[in-house]
Amino acid sequence: MHAAQWRALQLARVTRYAGRMLLSRLRGSPVLMLANLYPTHRCNLRCTYCNSPFKHTPELTTAQWLRVIDELADLGCRRVLILGGEPLLRPDIAEFIERIKTRGMSCVLTSNGLLVARRIRELRGLDTLVLSLDAVGRANDAVRGDGVFAGVQEALLAAQGIGLPVKINAVLSAVTAPHLNALLDFVAQHDLSITINAMRSGAPDLWRDAASIKAADGEIAQTLERLATLSRTNRRVLFASATYRYAARWADYARDRLQADEVAADDPRVRNGPRCQAGRYYLSINPDGTTYPCTITVDRLPGGNVVTDGVEAAWRKLHHHPCVACYAPCLVEQNYLFSLHLPTLLNFAAKHLGRYA
Repeated sequence: MHAAQWRALQLARVTRYAGRMLLSRLRGSPVLMLANLYPTHRCNLRCTYCNSPFKHTPELTTAQWLRVIDELADLGCRRVLILGGEPLLRPDIAEFIERIKTRGMSCVLTSNGLLVARRIRELRGLDTLVLSLDAVGRANDAVRGDGVFAGVQEALLAAQGIGLPVKINAVLSAVTAPHLNALLDFVAQHDLSITINAMRSGAPDLWRDAASIKAADGEIAQTLERLATLSRTNRRVLFASATYRYAARWADYARDRLQADEVAADDPRVRNGPRCQAGRYYLSINPDGTTYPCTITVDRLPGGNVVTDGVEAAWRKLHHHPCVACYAPCLVEQNYLFSLHLPTLLNFAAKHLGRYA
């Protein structure tokens, strides 16, 4: 596909998204735009800040997941993200991708990279492959495991060999944040873009030993302020400046999120941020089919189950959850976008249009 055709396709997609969001506002009811699928919590890594591989969550069958994908499409969902765990530990991922694309939705898969090269042909249908990389070289491997950086390099080479768009996702901690410059140089060298998150640590059952590599609150805020500035000048840093500036004001980074009964309505973290749109415009589906508003509410704010209740009923049970604020840049960015925050929308159009689905 020529560049002009690709840009025209993305412009059409953005226009459809905006139209559905505006119509939703006029009607006063949410529409499901994005689904995060977690086919497995199993993983071939043991990252310091992730408890996923220790969960041993039962997994839906291939047929059940394909039915879920069909129901998402019937609800008008436009974008599906496949995450984990390591999703490539499932032998049926190619079937997921094919069904998602056949049903007219864009498809993104996030991987640690170690299995990408051997399964690259199965990933051809993806709109974007996201590779997890927190730093360059030893700093990354200190958090994620020996040889992981080399595995990401191999995965990147394999993806570029078939023309598959790649994005980097980084999670910054006390170990990796000091190496941000080198990571940005790596991204530029390979002509990539990057989403950069701050590591969460307030829930050991979700984030394992993250507290052991958490930077001081002031240092986290300084890093987020720097990212806010970089977002304005570096086109490869995808999240908006407003996203990072909000996260930089969080203050207590040992608290991942806040519920309505835990904070006053005029607290700056509620008043100055976007409305939480998780569970309304997007949701997460665990390996066993249980729905949650987002990844940081897993085991805390369940909705229904997509198998026993169906996707629509399970999603609707999430509409009125009590979570009101978090600092996770990936979620703040989504909440700004689904709240039609103009600076974030303009940043998204400028940096994504013509590059990512």
